[in-house]
Amino acid sequence: MNLSNLEVEINPDYTMMKKVNKTIYLSQEQIDILESYNIDYKSCSSLNEIINQLEMILDETDEDIVSNLLDVLSERNYYENYKK
Repeated sequence: MNLSNLEVEINPDYTMMKKVNKTIYLSQEQIDILESYNIDYKSCSSLNEIINQLEMILDETDEDIVSNLLDVLSERNYYENYKK
C-alpha cells in the first residue's frame, strides 16, 4: 500500500469546539450531524439532552455516524460532568 499520495484535509474550523449556548460546546462537524437528524441542539440545556435524543434515533436506525457521535459526546459528558 503506497501512502505517499495520501492527502488529508485538515480543517480546524470544522473540528474545533464552539460555544453554541451557555453550557454546550460542539464542533461544526457535530452540529452538521445533529442538524441532519433534525436535533435542535440549541434548545438543549446539556449534553445529556443531546445524548438522549441521539439514543432515540439510534434505537430507530442503525447509523454508524449516529453511533459514533453518541460515543464521542457520551465520553466527553462523562469526563466533563461526573466526579471521579
